[in-house]
Amino acid sequence: MFGRLTARSERRARDRAAARAQEFAARMAEDAPPGIDIQSGPEGISLSGRGIVRRFALDPALRWLSAEARR
Repeated sequence: MFGRLTARSERRARDRAAARAQEFAARMAEDAPPGIDIQSGPEGISLSGRGIVRRFALDPALRWLSAEARR
């Protein structure tokens, strides 16, 4: 009995975490600078784009996005 309850709770928690990650990625995408793609997946939220490492160092908007993600 507790095995089914635990499995159900774990499944619901994973589903809710995935939904929250997608919501957060969508909010981040609204504020992202042009040319930056933000995706949510099983590993978490990823940012990609041409020259993203260099742009991260130079573009305060990207640093702001990562600071917001840590909150």
